[in-house]
Amino acid sequence: MTARTPNVFVVGAGPVATALAGALRLGGVPVLGLWARTPARARAAGAVAGVAAFSAAPPDLLLEADVVVLAVRDDSISDVARMLVATGLVNRHHTLIHCSGAVSAAEALAPVTGEVGGMAMMHPLRAIPDGRAAMRSMKGAMFGIEGDAHGRRDAHALVAAMGARALELGGVEVAAYHAAAAIASNYLVVLLAAATELLTEVGLAPEQASEALSALAEGTLANLRERGADAALTGPIRRGDRATVERHLAALSGRPDLAQLYRALGRRAVALARRAPDPAPAEALDALAELLAEPESADSADGSGLRVRAR
Repeated sequence: MTARTPNVFVVGAGPVATALAGALRLGGVPVLGLWARTPARARAAGAVAGVAAFSAAPPDLLLEADVVVLAVRDDSISDVARMLVATGLVNRHHTLIHCSGAVSAAEALAPVTGEVGGMAMMHPLRAIPDGRAAMRSMKGAMFGIEGDAHGRRDAHALVAAMGARALELGGVEVAAYHAAAAIASNYLVVLLAAATELLTEVGLAPEQASEALSALAEGTLANLRERGADAALTGPIRRGDRATVERHLAALSGRPDLAQLYRALGRRAVALARRAPDPAPAEALDALAELLAEPESADSADGSGLRVRAR
């Protein structure tokens, strides 16, 4: 016999709450409802997700849920969990699952340890700026899962119902996991915005710059998936082309913020280039590493070999 799909109640009304409520419903999970303190936000999220919406006091319907998903702000998880247990509507018959990737289940739900039947983290490893779009595109998405045995079991069931994949994080430092996610997602947006800004400054229309660079990034991500980072790296650093990198730095001389970013990423690229198949000559990569080192104009030696920040 297969385990019964748990009844779910979602707490929250932001994009993640909306997307999960809708995706779970579309995956055949009984989603009993969605609750948020602000009536207008609750109604809007419920309408998009296609589930009942509640506001003001948490509803008695929570008693019928097996799993309560807390899709709220990271700094509110503990308080919301404590409040729900204090109402008597959430108890040892429930599993509490939070959606933050930056804090473990044991830490975020510490105030209710022993008061619920299971605890887990179920973090969508994807950007969700729009709940309506995301609820229909969860198939194949990855979810980081961590928690106790009961909580992980229920989280796995929900992820499977959405057609998504589970990434077990047992023993992993979740803050480091979340930092990695931020670098891969949030900072990719920052990098493309910076590149678009640079092209706009030299005369390209913003929409043209964005379209061209987005297409370039999509191709790069496809290469990365197919070949891995060591083999997917291309460009002047991969070739050991010092002259081109010098021209890049000259072009960025009027933008010290972008020059600093370029240097930092360039040093990481040199390390990747050393591991690439058929790498550029070691002396060429050594020269690039030296070129990309942070300039010392703002520092002075104190005679002891230490670098002292100028004041």
